[in-house]
Order: sequence, then C-alpha cells, then structure tokens
Amino acid sequence: MDFEVPLNRLIFGQEDGAGINARVTGRQDGIAELAANLHARGQIENLVVKRVADRDGFYSVSNGNRRLAAFHMIYTADSSQPIRCTLRDVDEDGAFEDSLTTAVLAKQLHPVDQFEAFARLEEHGKTHEEIARQYGMTEKEVRQALALGRLSPIIREAWRSGEIKAEVARAFTLALDPKTQDRAFEKLKKEGRLYEHLVKAELGAGASNAEVAQLIDVVGADAYRGRGGEVTEDLFGSSHVISDVPLLKQMAIELLETTCSKLLADGWSWAALEGNLPQGARFWSKSELKDEELVFEGDEEERLEKAILALKAFRDDENNSDYEQDEALERAVDDIETAIRSRSFPAKKKSKLGCIVDIEDGRLVVLYGIKKPTEVKISGGGSARDEDDAPAPGKKPAASSAPEEPEISNALLHRLSIQLTNAAATALIQDEQLALSVLLAGIGCYSDCGVKASVNGLGAREGRGMLGSQEMAKALSLATQLKPAERISLMAQIAANALDFQNASLDVPSRDDKGPAAICNAIDPKALNAALRGAFDAKDYFAGVSKALNLKAIEEACGPDLARQQSKNGKPDIVAFAIENVPKTGWLPVQLRAKGYDGPPKAKVLAVVPKGNAGKPKRSSKKPAAKAAPVKRAAAAKKAAKKTTAKTKKR
Repeated sequence: MDFEVPLNRLIFGQEDGAGINARVTGRQDGIAELAANLHARGQIENLVVKRVADRDGFYSVSNGNRRLAAFHMIYTADSSQPIRCTLRDVDEDGAFEDSLTTAVLAKQLHPVDQFEAFARLEEHGKTHEEIARQYGMTEKEVRQALALGRLSPIIREAWRSGEIKAEVARAFTLALDPKTQDRAFEKLKKEGRLYEHLVKAELGAGASNAEVAQLIDVVGADAYRGRGGEVTEDLFGSSHVISDVPLLKQMAIELLETTCSKLLADGWSWAALEGNLPQGARFWSKSELKDEELVFEGDEEERLEKAILALKAFRDDENNSDYEQDEALERAVDDIETAIRSRSFPAKKKSKLGCIVDIEDGRLVVLYGIKKPTEVKISGGGSARDEDDAPAPGKKPAASSAPEEPEISNALLHRLSIQLTNAAATALIQDEQLALSVLLAGIGCYSDCGVKASVNGLGAREGRGMLGSQEMAKALSLATQLKPAERISLMAQIAANALDFQNASLDVPSRDDKGPAAICNAIDPKALNAALRGAFDAKDYFAGVSKALNLKAIEEACGPDLARQQSKNGKPDIVAFAIENVPKTGWLPVQLRAKGYDGPPKAKVLAVVPKGNAGKPKRSSKKPAAKAAPVKRAAAAKKAAKKTTAKTKKR
C-alpha cells in the first residue's frame, strides 16, 4: 500500500527492535550529496516501511534509511513534511529480509555509464554549477566526470570491458581531441604499453617538472591562456601539458611582485620574494602578537582551536603515517593563522616590519611580521620603503687610530693561535646556543672565518651559505638572532645535506657501510620507508636489472602466479608490468631495506644495529623528502603540534 507519512513519525530501521536495516557500514556516507539531489529533484522512490509494534502511527524504514537521513538534513527530524512510503505488512524478520534483498541485488552504475550520463546532462544544457548543486559535487568533480564522459568511444569501451584501468582512462583526458586519444591508444596497445605514465608521456605531459606545474594553480589557467600560452590541465593530478614554460614563470614573478606592491601600500615597511633573500630568511624572527591584538573574523577562533587539536591528535597517534593527511592538517592551521596575522598588526608595527612572499605547494604564501636583520639588503624582485643600511655615497670609513703592532715570528704566532683556539673552545662549550650559532654561521663562509665547518655530502650545495652570507661577522649576527628551535631546525637540515651514502648498500653490511646502515636504522621506520618509496626510481631499476630479478620482484610483490604468467613474456613486457604493479605494493629492492622495512616479502633483513640504540626510535612528525631541501615551516609545525588551544599559541 502506498501512502504518505509525516517525517517525524518515521524512525530508522536500525532503531526498530533488533534492527531491520541490513546496512551497517557507510550509513552516513554521502548523505549531504543525497540531500542536495533530493532537494533539487524531489523524492523519486518511495521508502519501504513497516508498522512499529508498540507505537501507534509510527513506521520504521526497512529500505531507504539513507534517504530518511537526507530528509532530516533538509527538513529537520521534527518536521511533519509528508514523505511517500510503501507499507509492507511483515514482521521484523520479513522487514530485515526486505532491506537485505534491496541492498544485495542493487547494482550501481558502471563508472563509464555514470560519466556518459553526466556528459549527456551537459549536452542538454545543464551548467557545471547546476550539475554540482544537484548531485552534491564540487565543480572540479563535475569537470572530472565530464572529461571522462567525453573520452572517445574506443577508450570508454576498453575501460568498460576491463581492458584498461580507471587511472589509464583518466590519463587519456590530457588529449581533448578524440582522434588524438584514439591514435595514442592504438599505438600503445600495439606496443603493449597501456600504462598510466606512458599514456601521459605519449600525450606530452611530464615535460615540465612539478615546481613549474604548480604555478598553473597560482597564476590560473585562464590567465595563462589569455597571455598566449596553451595548457591542458590534468584534472586528476599535476601532469599539466604546458606550452610556454618561460611565460608561466614570468607571470608567476609578476604576481609575486604585485603582491609585494600591495603589501607596501598596506603599510608594511618592506616586502620581498623569498627567492631574492638569503636561504635562511624564512627563519628570521617574527614579531609576536599578544592575544588582545589578534583580530578574528566570524568563527575563526573556534576553527583554529579545532584545527590545532586535530593536528596534535593526528601526530600523537603513532599509527598515523599518512604524510599527505599530516600536511593537510598543518596547512589548515597555517591558513587560519596567516589570515589572522595579515589583519592583526597595527600601523605602527607594520612600519617597522615586513613580509616574505613565495609560491609553495600550488599556493601563494605570505609570511607577515618579519624582522629583517640590519645586515641584509633586499635585492631584485623585492620592495622596501627605505634602505639605509649602506654607507652614504662618498663617505669614507673612519681611519683606524689603533697603534701598529710590532711583528713577531711565525712560529710564535702559530703557538699563540693554538692557545687562543683552546681557550675559545673551552669557553664556547659552556654556551650551547652560541656554539650552534658559530657552527651554523661557519657553514659556507670563507676559509679565514675562524671556524672550519663545512658540508661535503650530496646536499652540500644546499647547505652552503645557508644564512645568505659568506662573511663570518654577518653570518654570525644573523645566526645569533635565530630562536633556539630555529637553530636546531637549520642544523638538522645541514646534517641532512651532509649525508653521503654513495656505493653503500643495506643488504650485506660491511666495514664501509656500517655508518649508513646505523643512520638508517636510527631513523623512524615510517618516515624512512615513505621517503625511500618516494625516492625509488622504479623505471630506472627494473630497466637496469635482469629478467630474473624483475620476475623475483614481481613474485615477492604480487605473488608467484603473476610471476609465472609474466615469465612467458619478453623482458620489455616484464619490465613494463613490474614498473606498473610492483611499486604500489610498497616493495623495495634489498639494497634499500633498512631494519624497519615493512614491504613484501616479510623476511628478515640484514642490517647493522648501532650499539646503545636498541630501543624504539623516536617518532618524528616531519614529512620525508626524496632529497635534502631547505626546511620549510619546521618550527611552526612543531609549535602547532604541542599547543592545545588557540589562545595559548603565540603568533
């Protein structure tokens, strides 16, 4: 029997007796999207209900509980809004079977069918905004769906039949012309190379590195096209096809310089691009704001407190190893804090402070309230109100009035210098922070700077001149102005730059590689494994080893059955299969397996365990990187992880 029931007289199936709703997992998944569709299209299908035995006039839902939750979202649970229902005169067991039957027999649309349907909506005049609102999607998700729905019929059929995977189909969207898609498809199919990265390479993606590709997100694809550039956006990643890289870089610089000009107009003393400042500029002191000086808008204070707590909870959980999630949570804190700082400085403070502008992770980033050391000048691409650090034109330095010292022998001078060195060392070790400053300042300074400290590891070029000066007096002045945590962060970066494991291997330790093994075994295994997988060049490895080693890797990562199947193919096909399928399992070659290796196979790994360090390594919250690079936001990240409220956090 079909009839209408007031919404406030319908109860969820799981609340009726032992429960007549067969669905347990995912009851709340996608409710907002479902509500958006019901609001736009109205109710299409009746809820299936039964009478509630002990509540006259009330009905429990056996099929349609997610729609009931969506109606609550639209009208509220207390609403008397009439909802169309179909009454089934069954007991609790019968209603549960109704729910189970519907859930088991329901068949979802194949992704290809769904995307073709979205493309049909567009053909019939639906705008991206209308489709997004009606189906609870973002506009980018709509663009992704429409791009897949517009794939050539040949590729759609290959995807529908299982000949290619979803990620391979997505790669073909980089070619907007169906003829180009088909031409690439037929070529790669004939060569047996229908893999995602090979499709992208065939269509011209990947010619620009990630640092360049991220600029499109900041400059804007439409603005870039307006200046004559051509770009095919990768809607599912960052493998954009960019026609004119120099133009894109120039537009990014113009945007940064325009931002600097706006900051000056807003009253800041100076504003500069980070690339035009010393390498350690990000660690220059920031002016702190008192709680009463902070200017919040809307619910910012509440959102900031929640964001800080979420980041702290994530990092406190030792089972969390998702660095992308860690970065997203940290970014949420940074975004809110930056918005607050941008408006909280009074005019008097602005007139003495400045801002650093940069592009980071596809975003334009501004660091507000920076104290510029007096020794530093802003060069090309930056702006300042007054630059009075240089001596006045034509002014000569004052002549020294000190009396000339009598000459002494070189031998005596050397003995005195030894005495001076020993005395300075004895005094210096009593001031750890000054010792760190001296060491940090000495990296990359001239040979007569008074301290012999250098970095000769693979990251040596990154570590030299870290404070932007090769003169000890200036470098030391900058180093002493750093906060203790900032010195430690920079020294950690120098340590990373000093690593040099060339020709070392972790599979069979020997005298020569005990150091690399000891260091790797001391690092947090989660961080090291993630970094190794990011640095591992699968294409280079599998193309460079024998067919037997390729098959061994496939067996370890994917199982003996697939290894036997692949053994019948030639080496090029085996290599292509290994590149496509082995890395995603977390497999690493034995030469890269430290003590904490957690990938296949689960076999004992030979490694040197450093004496005195047998305990569990201390977990680090830092994200791994494939190579040593200047630390960014290190101090801020540590700070955010320790605080629990917005009011106690210094800004």
